[in-house]
Amino acid sequence: MIDPMADLAGGGPDMAMMGGPSNSEDNNKEVFDMDAFRYNFRKMDKIRSFMGIVAGCVAGVLGLTGLSGLVCFLILHISVNLSILAFKMNFNLKAYTQESMISFLLADFQKCAMSFMLFW
Repeated sequence: MIDPMADLAGGGPDMAMMGGPSNSEDNNKEVFDMDAFRYNFRKMDKIRSFMGIVAGCVAGVLGLTGLSGLVCFLILHISVNLSILAFKMNFNLKAYTQESMISFLLADFQKCAMSFMLFW
């Protein structure tokens, strides 16, 4: 949650006219709402944990063992993360987090894998 209207220089538009710091230098700074970030992170964590449980049940019911079960988990994990990115973030990852695309797609991978193996 970036706040583009935040006055990071503290001087307002009149300071730039008086020879103060220009506003173009401050355009590169970002302000995040940490409460919103924590709330969104907890929601994504719940979705990913539930996905690990459901993926384990699906792989177990389909009888996928060995590498085919692992491939099933990888496909479902990445597809759920892409769904979060598409439907909730409108493919605008930088507006919500500082992560790269790869780190977002593979986030909580180990924790979800443990849930997956428990229900597999």
